Amino acid sequence: WGYDSDNGPEQWHKNYPTAKGRHQSPIEINNKEVHYDSSLLPWFASYDPGAAKTILNNGKTCRVVFDDSFDRS
Repeated sequence: WGYDSDNGPEQWHKNYPTAKGRHQSPIEINNKEVHYDSSLLPWFASYDPGAAKTILNNGKTCRVVFDDSFDRS
C-alpha cells in the first residue's frame, strides 16, 4: 500500500477488505495488545513555515514540500 494512484487509499480495500469507507487504514492496531511505555518521550513534529514551498491537503493526507536549499526545518 502507499499513496500513489495505483496503491493509494482508493485501492487499499483490494488487499485489505476492511480498509474501505470509514476504515481506510490498512494498519490494524489491536487495542488489547497495546501497552503504555512511560520510558518513551513525547514525539513532536514541527517545521518552519518559511521553508514550506507548498502545502496540499487532499482530504486524506497533508503534503508539505520544503525548500531544501537551507536547513531550517
